[in-house]
Amino acid sequence: MARKLLMLSGLASVVLAVVTYAAPVSLAGASVSPAQETTTAQSASAPHGTSVVPMPADLKGKAKVLAPPPGGWSVPSQRNYTITASCQSHAAAIRQGAAAWQGLREGGGTPIECRNGYITDCGGGSNVVGCNWGAGQRIALYMGGVNDDALLVAHEFGHNWYGHSTVRCAAWDSPTTVMSPTICN
Repeated sequence: MARKLLMLSGLASVVLAVVTYAAPVSLAGASVSPAQETTTAQSASAPHGTSVVPMPADLKGKAKVLAPPPGGWSVPSQRNYTITASCQSHAAAIRQGAAAWQGLREGGGTPIECRNGYITDCGGGSNVVGCNWGAGQRIALYMGGVNDDALLVAHEFGHNWYGHSTVRCAAWDSPTTVMSPTICN
């Protein structure tokens, strides 16, 4: 049953991506198509940067889903994370972003660090606001660099399992839209 729901969700995501988000971009890291997104793992060695850009005029004012489904989206394996001292003031947003993925638990695992500006050591891209090294070895976030901190967190945690999608702007609609390489403010 869960597999059928995930397959239907993926199909709906493909339709949504094609209809709503024309002209996909890929700024950093590996890209996967929406149809491959739930089965394609990211490269374990390459960092995956997420950039922020202004909201394109054709997407302003469009209705958006503001949260993942209750319990989060299915993932291939359970992972853990630790909120470091630099992120304590952002703990609520980090926990909200983590809740997007089933099996992602606080305590041990990936250290999450917060920075006060764009991330420059992530392997390219401009205005990089998030980076996940080694599929969950460590994550850096520029909280406040985007208009939805929890979405940025969900995206970076998603790199524990998945590469970038080809969706134009990240949103909460599905795992595919969360894994866009760009967050549009």
